[in-house]
Amino acid sequence: MKKDIEKAEARKSKLQDLILDGTISPQDYQDMKGKVDKDLVLFRSKLSGLTDQPSPYKTYITKTVPMLENLTGFYKQADGQTKRKILGCIFSEKLVFEKGRVATTPFMEPIQALFKIAKVLQEGKNKKEVKINLLSTLAPELDKSCNPVKDLLMYQLFKQQYSKTYKSSV
Repeated sequence: MKKDIEKAEARKSKLQDLILDGTISPQDYQDMKGKVDKDLVLFRSKLSGLTDQPSPYKTYITKTVPMLENLTGFYKQADGQTKRKILGCIFSEKLVFEKGRVATTPFMEPIQALFKIAKVLQEGKNKKEVKINLLSTLAPELDKSCNPVKDLLMYQLFKQQYSKTYKSSV
């Protein structure tokens, strides 16, 4: 966008030079200048629209990731309804207590993927092997739908989280 704006401003400047030199008529100058001005307004509005709109991912990362980093602390301070929502995002079924213990409950797919990624990162012997195993872990199963944005965010989150551990072990 910035290049388009610079290009249009250069055209406007050339038009001014042409009118001053008498190369084009005042009517031609007005017609061409009107088109260039229209383009400038369009480019500038597009540029301001791009810079003014915050990315939903930026909001997600700045607000949600810090909460995930301290999920246990957040859970301990939350009220009952919020705790239920957190548990609902982690477990795919309701928690069932049998004889004072929690019965085995399956995790939601994103949580299962996080556990797989953590396992691959802990088992990895060299960098190439870790990358290959991570790619196979993140690849969706054939009968499941793919959500590349979710998978990418999860991969980046765990990559950042475990990169320190991985670097120190290599």
